[in-house]
Amino acid sequence: MMNWLGKLLGVERLESVSDWHVQFGAPWAHERPALVLFACMAMGALSIIFYLRYQGVKRKKASIGMAIFRTVLLCMLVLVLAEPEVAMEVKQNPRPLLLMLFDGTDSMNMKDGVPENTQAALKNALGESAPDFTDEAKRPTRQGLVQATLRSKQLAWLDKLSKKFRLRGYVLDQADQVREILMPQIDSDQVDADAVARQLDGAKANVTALGTALDDLRLRSRSHLLAGVVVVSDFDQNRGQPLLHAAERLKAPVYTVGVGPAKATNLSVGIQSSMVMKKGEKTTVTALLRQSGLNGREVEVELMARRLGTIEGSAQGEQFERVAQSSVVRMDDETVTAEIPYIPQITGRFTLQVRVKPLDEEVLQEDNYAQRDVMIRDESLKLLFVEHEPTWEWRFMKEVFHRHPMIGQEGFRTYLDSADFSVRRSNELFTETLVRSREEFFSYDIIFLSDVPERMLSTQFQKMLKEYVLRFGGGVVILAGPRHGPSALLNTGIADMLPVVPGQGLRVRHGQFNLRLTPQAANYDFMQLGENEFENRDAWRNLEKLQWYQPGLRPHPLATVLAEHPRATCVDAKTPQPLIAVRRYGKGEVVYFAFNEMWRLRKVYGEKYYSQFWGQLIYRMGLSRALGSQKRFRVETDRDVYQAGQKVRISVEAYSRNYEPLDLPDGVLTGRMIAEQGSGESKSAETMVSIPLSRDKVIYETSVPVFTSGLHRLMVKDPVTQDEVETTFTVSPTTAEGRSAVRDIAMQRALADKTGGKSYELHEVADLADDVKERSVEEYSNRRLPLWNTWLVLVLGLTLMLGEWLTRKLMNLQ
Repeated sequence: MMNWLGKLLGVERLESVSDWHVQFGAPWAHERPALVLFACMAMGALSIIFYLRYQGVKRKKASIGMAIFRTVLLCMLVLVLAEPEVAMEVKQNPRPLLLMLFDGTDSMNMKDGVPENTQAALKNALGESAPDFTDEAKRPTRQGLVQATLRSKQLAWLDKLSKKFRLRGYVLDQADQVREILMPQIDSDQVDADAVARQLDGAKANVTALGTALDDLRLRSRSHLLAGVVVVSDFDQNRGQPLLHAAERLKAPVYTVGVGPAKATNLSVGIQSSMVMKKGEKTTVTALLRQSGLNGREVEVELMARRLGTIEGSAQGEQFERVAQSSVVRMDDETVTAEIPYIPQITGRFTLQVRVKPLDEEVLQEDNYAQRDVMIRDESLKLLFVEHEPTWEWRFMKEVFHRHPMIGQEGFRTYLDSADFSVRRSNELFTETLVRSREEFFSYDIIFLSDVPERMLSTQFQKMLKEYVLRFGGGVVILAGPRHGPSALLNTGIADMLPVVPGQGLRVRHGQFNLRLTPQAANYDFMQLGENEFENRDAWRNLEKLQWYQPGLRPHPLATVLAEHPRATCVDAKTPQPLIAVRRYGKGEVVYFAFNEMWRLRKVYGEKYYSQFWGQLIYRMGLSRALGSQKRFRVETDRDVYQAGQKVRISVEAYSRNYEPLDLPDGVLTGRMIAEQGSGESKSAETMVSIPLSRDKVIYETSVPVFTSGLHRLMVKDPVTQDEVETTFTVSPTTAEGRSAVRDIAMQRALADKTGGKSYELHEVADLADDVKERSVEEYSNRRLPLWNTWLVLVLGLTLMLGEWLTRKLMNLQ
């Protein structure tokens, strides 16, 4: 009875009717039911008057009969217009809603090498629907496997789920939302699985944003009783909001079905090397090899190099050539390092490439090489040390840098204000004056200011130093001395660059203390001494107790404090006094020391840690930026890797030989872009590029679309030297979906565990119907059952009209 009534009312799983009454649904009759009675009485009165007075029927009984027939017909019309119905309050226990999310991204088009045990499990589970794994040409894609499980009559997992839940399907084939698909029913107990499978064709999304997808599902289903969400994916989340956070907001269990191998056979290559190398001196290039499924295999590692067009020498772009002997490396761990000795023989800018010959069983071969641009120089780095009077720091640093392979005696220059002018003039170690020509000044790679008074720093020097850091990315190290601290620079233009805020009248403060490193120091290489944390701690303890420091008002808001005073505070009486701090300023960086006694690191250990500290700082300040004359003409792109069809933003910062804006008649730089599609020169395509002046009188910019995959070389002619300055970028046909061939099984399990769901392999989906819990909730709702069906009214009306017609015929016969 309840099932019949439930179908009549359109109510699923009707349990009982708690109350019912008859009412009229039409607004005019619902509020005033008496109007229906009055309308019926009026219809009866009109019918009687019409037949008894105006029809002229001789027989009174016949007139009354016809009046009754017409009254009944008109009353039925009034009742239909009043919409009589039965209002009921019903109690139901509906099937909860189960959402099904299928991954429709490009990674689902991958054809994986399925292990034999997984093949056997799939064949056993799918039965006749199992695909052919033996034929390479017929090997199914990940989406093909999902479609096979949907079509499998042996699994019939959608049918089992539909008996317990209302199914609603979605496909993740867009970056910002999901697309709903139909889940048609063949009958009450069977879903049209083939129709569902067909709607999964054409996986095309370039990114997997599962977190965004779950958030979209939450918004779509917030008014429903949700039993859970079934997610069928490889879980390679690479875009959008955090997945686990979005799953928590869903407040429903998530059941994850994994597609794709948990561990694929693959080898990826990384490269580590110095950005600057010296000609003829031995250096080491480190290859980082990361593998999965290749334990015990031996691979051949090669070091290749290709010269770029550079300021130092005009090169027309050579192909990669082997520059070191190849080595065979055994993959005994997930990550293996191979050190390759390399002695540069030619100066200029080069692209170093570490490559490993691809293996047949690898899923991806695009990551079998890695490369980086390096500078090979014959001359040394140029360092200027500005000092008021000789100090221990000045003496020891001079000795260290004289022996430094990238600086040497020819690279270290000093301006010593207390030195006699004749000494500064005759000794090549010294510079005669502090203010040099713009060409010479901006060619320095790093500048030190140590214990300098304000009077030493002319307005012209201050202006050039700020420009050196702000516009040309120079590095400046400021060492406070016992006589002159940051307060000595308060009224200079240099004060704006300091990592500390100088205060008026602040003087040196004496008292023994041990320098204390901040947690941020771990992020800076030059603050890490030795080989490990314990050695680093011992090295800094070697400074022992410092005797003094120069105070500042407070750290600059944009500065990072790397070392601080253990007791002394700033003006707020809370912030510890900064002793070592670093700050970005424009394109460059400034490092500040509140003392000039780093030479104490030499105690016990000699130059071991002292040389390491200053060497690492030099690499950070000087080698990580444009070096020497490269500050004058720099070619850059907005990224290193592009997708086919994207635009490359080319930016050139160009100055004259004297580091002033170029004076070009048409305001346009010319260059050429070479797309190397293969190893042969005939396979390279060249495009001319015009780069117009854009802003600030020195920035030239343009955008160029790229469509050809592979390595691209951008070569822009320097109008001063007529040489070509080159940079490279890569155009990859592989989307973010193709960068990983392995299912993120850790994310799959974390998603299920976080929400109280369960994780499955693809051949285990039949267990879903048993594991997904029915969240039964009793619902009370008001339902209305119309008492008059349109066809019923039509039949009754025709019957009454037929009766009236028969009555007329009988009267005529009599």
